[in-house]
Amino acid sequence: MSISNQVTTLLNGSIYAFKEILPNVVDVKQPSKFTDHHIFLSYSVLVGMVGDFKGRIILDADQPFFEKLCQTLYGFQLEGDLLESFVGEFGNMVAGKLCSYSSEQQIHLDITPPTVMIGQTQIPNSPPTFSLPITINEVGSLNVLLTIEN
Repeated sequence: MSISNQVTTLLNGSIYAFKEILPNVVDVKQPSKFTDHHIFLSYSVLVGMVGDFKGRIILDADQPFFEKLCQTLYGFQLEGDLLESFVGEFGNMVAGKLCSYSSEQQIHLDITPPTVMIGQTQIPNSPPTFSLPITINEVGSLNVLLTIEN
């Protein structure tokens, strides 16, 4: 399968995951190629993907976004270590749904444990990486970064 088809499947799978998990209206902006050599994050979760190809998904937002997201999904807010745990589990939910979607497209992927990154974080970028901005009604906006390793 070409990288183009892999990228399309990951982008569509990410959109599917958010729309399946969240009860709110999800507005997906136009994806774009992310060409910077470093990714600067504020409050995020990274989940690796292994299988038919290797990649990673990063969900990046800010702390208030994840607090509102938890309120939306579960009816209460979390803070500190509990919020950090929620962010990791939300990353697992999105990556898990993405892998289920990919499987239906004949791409077999598994996920690695999530890594939550709090505060200003910089990680090296190994293209191709794609950015998928998403706005969740009554919650806020986040950026989904998808990387495929050759």
